[in-house]
Amino acid sequence: MAKSAAAGIDVAAVEAHLARFVVSCPLCKAVDQLGVGQHPCRIESSNGTKDSIPAVVVMCKRCGFLMPLAADHIPAAEPKA
Repeated sequence: MAKSAAAGIDVAAVEAHLARFVVSCPLCKAVDQLGVGQHPCRIESSNGTKDSIPAVVVMCKRCGFLMPLAADHIPAAEPKA
């Protein structure tokens, strides 16, 4: 069974995306040290409206820096044949 985070997002797909594009931590510059959070979260609007978007939290395993990743920017997992 595939791990899943916010709104049915395939965690393995997010991890593959991070590895494919060699994303590094903006704080400590560590490469290949990012993990994907398992709890669904939302990015709330900052202008006071009752609006938010679903997000996945990416965490640096080296320094603990948390980075939200908007769920609508993650490609949907391809169905297995």
